[in-house]
Amino acid sequence: MIFKDMDEVRRHLKIGVPLPCYFIGGADDQRKRAILNKIISVTTEGGTGFDNHRFSGSTPADTVADAAFEITFGGGRRCVVCEDIPFGSMAENEYKKFEQLVAEVCGLGGSTVLVFFFASIDTEAKKDSKAKTSSRKNYIESLKKIIDKSGGGVIKCETPTAAELCSMIEKTCSKYHCSIPRDLCAYMVERCGSDSALLMNEARKVAEYKGQGIITKADIDLMTCATPDAKVFDLSAKIAARDRTGAFAVLEELREMGEAAPLILNILSGMYIDMFRAKAARSCGKTKNDIAADWPKSYPKPRQFLIDKAFTAQSRYSAKSLLLCLDILLDAEQRMKSTGGNADIILDETVARLFSVK
Repeated sequence: MIFKDMDEVRRHLKIGVPLPCYFIGGADDQRKRAILNKIISVTTEGGTGFDNHRFSGSTPADTVADAAFEITFGGGRRCVVCEDIPFGSMAENEYKKFEQLVAEVCGLGGSTVLVFFFASIDTEAKKDSKAKTSSRKNYIESLKKIIDKSGGGVIKCETPTAAELCSMIEKTCSKYHCSIPRDLCAYMVERCGSDSALLMNEARKVAEYKGQGIITKADIDLMTCATPDAKVFDLSAKIAARDRTGAFAVLEELREMGEAAPLILNILSGMYIDMFRAKAARSCGKTKNDIAADWPKSYPKPRQFLIDKAFTAQSRYSAKSLLLCLDILLDAEQRMKSTGGNADIILDETVARLFSVK
């Protein structure tokens, strides 16, 4: 079966009866690892013992089969996990062995649970794309179909949306007898990033500090670590507000965080690009949804708040002044890459030049 969403996955795992084979992939590593650990725990009564086998990388199908069909020591189920098997670069006859293995395992009646886990599914997809150009099948997609057809489960863990992340923060805080307003959940996503594992850890820190009651913005600012993106947002806001002292104070904070000048410049350039896109969209009557649709890789769902920020910030600039800012940022990037000058000095000069744009 192909699981439609995480709620369906949770209901399945709660039953406690694993399917004979799984495919686990997607962009959210925290969810993938949690699901894998739950399957292992349900299958082998805690995930320990001789009946739990794990393989990684280029592992022959015959080796996996030996583990799948060996006699169990405890008389229970075996769990065999294959992580990041490079199907994209695999010979066809070897791939066929894996297909046969899936069919045979699914015919055992649940005595073995075989899991194909992809920590780097994007890399595998690229490999498969190259394989297709040389007239080879997309083995990843074929594997999913075989697992589904044979009675296994296909689970794809997409990055949570901003709304899902906010709900996760609320639930985490409630476990510690705290509540948090919805707008502060969104603020925490902007400040701490959309990595669900990191975000839940930050939410726990704030809730443990608060003890009980309603979490405030001051609590979040005190207890959480802002991502470089969030700090550079502050930097761009200081520039737009003509606050020179504040802007260079933020720069100093970023350096104390250990962020390199090229990374800071890259994030800052991205924000001005966002503003220029928003300015252009506004001028021709396009909406925020149009921008998200036109640049889906730049604005995945958890990061679509960037578009809201850009629409707000672009009103402080004319299209001409935004182009001047982009020229300044491009010049700085070229100088950092080609002249061998001190990157921190170039970054300071660049921020000063941005203040000169009216």
